[in-house]
Amino acid sequence: MLTRKRPQGLRLVTVLLLSVQATAIQAAVLLGFAELPADTFIPGPTSGQFIEPVNGRHPPFLNQQPVQGFSAMLAAKGGTYYVLGDNGFGRRDNSADFILSIYRIEPDFRTAAGNSKPGNGAIHVEQIIRLSDPERHMPYTIVRSADRLLTGSDLDPESFRLAVDGSYWIGEEFNPSLLHFSPGGKLLAPPYTLAGLASIDNPMKMPATLPPSRGFEGMAQSPDGKLLYPMLEGRLLSGPPGLNVYTFDTRAQSFQNPDATQPSYRYRLDDGATAIGDFTLYSATAGLVIERDSKQGKEAVIKKIYRINFNQLDPEGFLLKTLVVDLLDIADPHDLNLDGNMHFTFPYWTIEGLVVIDSETLAVINDNNYPQGSAREGRGTEPDNSELILISIDPLWP
Repeated sequence: MLTRKRPQGLRLVTVLLLSVQATAIQAAVLLGFAELPADTFIPGPTSGQFIEPVNGRHPPFLNQQPVQGFSAMLAAKGGTYYVLGDNGFGRRDNSADFILSIYRIEPDFRTAAGNSKPGNGAIHVEQIIRLSDPERHMPYTIVRSADRLLTGSDLDPESFRLAVDGSYWIGEEFNPSLLHFSPGGKLLAPPYTLAGLASIDNPMKMPATLPPSRGFEGMAQSPDGKLLYPMLEGRLLSGPPGLNVYTFDTRAQSFQNPDATQPSYRYRLDDGATAIGDFTLYSATAGLVIERDSKQGKEAVIKKIYRINFNQLDPEGFLLKTLVVDLLDIADPHDLNLDGNMHFTFPYWTIEGLVVIDSETLAVINDNNYPQGSAREGRGTEPDNSELILISIDPLWP
């Protein structure tokens, strides 16, 4: 059991805005830190053939695949986590040799001295689930037609949830669409799409209503698993401002929304923010959203986690937001990341994995964009590691 000790002087300051929205400003406390080295590879077909050298790495990566780009995270049994790899190297045209996968990882969190298991800060890859389409459900030609493994040119997975039967629901950005996979990673049905929602990148060449890479970035799930709430990363090309949240019924296997212009909820980004990173529920109506800008390192300004509730809207119909954590302002009284600093920041361009451990503890992981990402100060131009942190917050519920 991790011990939560807040340094004296840390306290919650509540600032009431002119609207009914209240924003909580707090320095969270780092409880645990673990990292997976940037240069972590598993056996597989040669990858990186379509990217340029960067940060001292010279692709291609012969007969191996990098374990990187974690775009979503779920809690698993025994202190392990499932993490979803994204499309690989950032674009359809450079990721045809990246195999889409789900990984089960086990962090050995470095924690404060005095805990029963301080840990060494390592992350171990325990299981690899390759995503595939052996039954040919994909409505367009995929790259690997022989073995039917799915690649980063076929789909861009960005969010996922675990069903009660052990299968996975994955939200992706290229179409965008929802996909249903077996526990072993086999596609079970054609992609589920919403009328009037099509990315500029969509492989079906549908009339575009959404910019590229702005699809189902976050996806919350009702506690009973019956409903999914996929959330767009960006706004529609035409229409009102805000990010749309839709509702998908897993039993009927269909969207409850008539079309893309009629969302279930709308979310408004802060000024200067460019995207959300994840969306999760911790009750039937209350949840958390990661919000970010598109900067990294010292230039990062907005890396925040907000609380929302489906029952609380502002006068314009947007979900009300309450700040829970500023990820650039985390107290680290025990220097768990060993950088010699008692102040910890999470300054990554993309922060895309969030798990509510309990009322006072969150787990957060970054997408390191290997080998392009270079946000962590003190590493020079080395590519970023994948960092998994535990942070203590004020209680989300009694």
